[in-house]
Amino acid sequence: MRPLGFRARLGLFFVATLVIVQLLTAGLASGIARSQLIAEGGRQLIANADAFVAQMDDLSASVANSVQVMSLDDGLRSAIGAHDRETILSMLRNHGRRVDASRMQLIGLDGIVRQDTAGDAAPQLFPFPDLLKDTDGGRAAAVAVVVGKAYWVVTVPIHAPRLVGRVAVSIPVDDVLLDHMQRLSALPRDVELVTREESGDWAVVASGSSSAGMASHYRGNMPLPTQPTRVTIGGRQYLELAQPLRTPRGSPAVYALMGYSLDDALRPYRAVWGAWAGLLALGLGAGLIAAWLVARGVSRPVEALAEAARRIEEGDYRPPPQLNRRDEIGQLATAFSTMSDAVREREKHIRYQALHDTVTDLPNRAAAEDEIDEELNRYPKVEGALLMVGLTRLPDIVKTVGHALADRLMRDAGGRICRAAGNHLVARATDTQFVLWMGRADRATAIGLAFRILDALGHPYTEADVSIDMGPAIGIALSPEHGVLAASLLRRAEVAQFAAVGSTRGVDVYDPHIDPHRPERLSLMSELRAAIDTGGLELHYQPKLRLADGRIDAAEALIRWRHPTRGEIPPEDFIGAAEETGNIGRLTRWVLATAIAHVHALGERGHVLKISINLSARDLEDTELPDRVGQLLRMHGVPGSVIALEVTESAVIGEPAAALQVLRRLADMGIDIAIDDFGIGQSSFGYLRHLPVHELKIDKMFVQQLATDETDRTIVRSLVELGHGLGYEVTAEGVEDAAALDFLREIGCDHAQGFFVARAMDFGALTELCDAEGSRLT
Repeated sequence: MRPLGFRARLGLFFVATLVIVQLLTAGLASGIARSQLIAEGGRQLIANADAFVAQMDDLSASVANSVQVMSLDDGLRSAIGAHDRETILSMLRNHGRRVDASRMQLIGLDGIVRQDTAGDAAPQLFPFPDLLKDTDGGRAAAVAVVVGKAYWVVTVPIHAPRLVGRVAVSIPVDDVLLDHMQRLSALPRDVELVTREESGDWAVVASGSSSAGMASHYRGNMPLPTQPTRVTIGGRQYLELAQPLRTPRGSPAVYALMGYSLDDALRPYRAVWGAWAGLLALGLGAGLIAAWLVARGVSRPVEALAEAARRIEEGDYRPPPQLNRRDEIGQLATAFSTMSDAVREREKHIRYQALHDTVTDLPNRAAAEDEIDEELNRYPKVEGALLMVGLTRLPDIVKTVGHALADRLMRDAGGRICRAAGNHLVARATDTQFVLWMGRADRATAIGLAFRILDALGHPYTEADVSIDMGPAIGIALSPEHGVLAASLLRRAEVAQFAAVGSTRGVDVYDPHIDPHRPERLSLMSELRAAIDTGGLELHYQPKLRLADGRIDAAEALIRWRHPTRGEIPPEDFIGAAEETGNIGRLTRWVLATAIAHVHALGERGHVLKISINLSARDLEDTELPDRVGQLLRMHGVPGSVIALEVTESAVIGEPAAALQVLRRLADMGIDIAIDDFGIGQSSFGYLRHLPVHELKIDKMFVQQLATDETDRTIVRSLVELGHGLGYEVTAEGVEDAAALDFLREIGCDHAQGFFVARAMDFGALTELCDAEGSRLT
């Protein structure tokens, strides 16, 4: 016989339908009963509001009748006619006690209070003139608020036989009166008389036996409910309705705020709901017994599978227990076991891929960081070294031979590094870099291993007829000297590796002074911007000697920054950073404006001195630079021929089209263009012929040893001859002795510049030099 299936057994749980139906029925009945009670409560509130107003009217009628009896008293009339103050006050007090009034007032026809049992001696206007007007009809009554307290004010006329005055009766509408009215009628237990304070909140002036604090629900400018409204106060539910009471002009409005407790109204139904809950419990009990009978045969294997699922969630992939069942649960257990095996294999593969490079099969950067951090945390004070091995030629290799061969080259390079590194951790950091971690190693040991790796990678990679030089460069960061976190060491080793690319050794140790990412470098840029704006920079000028006649006819503008706390900051420490952070444009604009202003000042003294100003590669990207220079020249009234702009070979090579356009526009303005540091860049004379160049400045590395180095003398002689052959003037930088100066004059060099000629000086000193020599540009 086929065993009963899981679906069939689930049918037994339909007993829950009984519970659901009972719950829905109970909820529906409860909702209908509650809705009816709320509707009935609203009707009662409206009826109670009308009853409250009627009670107040009855009270005013009773008081008015009593006062009218008093007004017919001949003694009172006579006292009024005789202005007998004592008699009037005595009679007012007597009648006031009869009607529980706290204040009785006799008011003249002019509205002035003549007598007042409250003791106010000074005549004053009655504060509620509307009530006096309404008294002409026989009596008037209203609730008024005086000094934060509510009073039922009733006014009646006094005739003798003509109208001679009016009597105003003020009965306190307080908790006692409200409680009394509640006992005499069907008013709800929760009644509060409220009025609005100047702050906008509602203040309770009387509450009877109410303790609900209903007015506290309405704060600020929140209006009172004009229709029965459901609110919750202190965890209890109420229906509330505000009935406006008649108030005279001159008094704040007063409302009777009435509450109907839904909790109290629903209390009698709790017994019914208790019985209903009992029936529901019986049905639920029967359903639970039936469910338990079925679950006993189902829960155990399901729980076993659930436990196996929890183990898988925690990374434990042991197979679930075997269930010898032929039903759906048995099939589920078999599928679950198969799934567990598949998930285990996939996760193992994913974990491996997440922590390893797919090309070299080495750990990747994330895995290396984790392992290095773990060792650094375990031995924080022990020396260690991180080597960043970069293959600088890999991007060109990819472009030339494709990714497939480049990947094979990287696998070969990784193998060479691993063999040289021995047991040390080797990982692939980026597409072109490997990282190697040496625990318990000092600087010398790290440098020694770096050179062994350099030797291992120095042999070209050969495949078929292709031989490829890898171009390795290695940077080293030391722990704890350069950092105690893997991320910091990786970044700093990378900085050192980039520095090693340009070195002759191919290996470099991290130097914080050349790190472009150090925090103080960023703060220096913000301070540089402030120095530009506040005049913290100044220009110095290094004169240039015209060798033909020995006259000073030009000078190069050099920026100087004397920091208030750091002292003198060399230009190489901030100009490069300014280029990287985008501040070089602002700095160049300041130099141009200052230098051209100085040219104008020299011209005012009769001196014509050509000033050279350096431009960066970023400046040549600025297409508005010629317009700005032209504006400065026009503003100061100086020609373009009195300034020269110096650019490096690399600046022109980087963006030749854009740079050429900017340089030509500047040259069209009569400005001379000079190539600075010539001889160490990548340009050729053939390329320079297309540039509007007027002058070549030979780099100082060829000039400083002219007195002793025959090779430098040959190079400089050749550069001067070639420059003159192309129509350029030639200036030699870095002249530091007489022998070099004599040699330059001998080979026909046009200008010399260096410490032997003159050191850089401030503008004041330059002015004095010009005054002394009377230099003129001829």
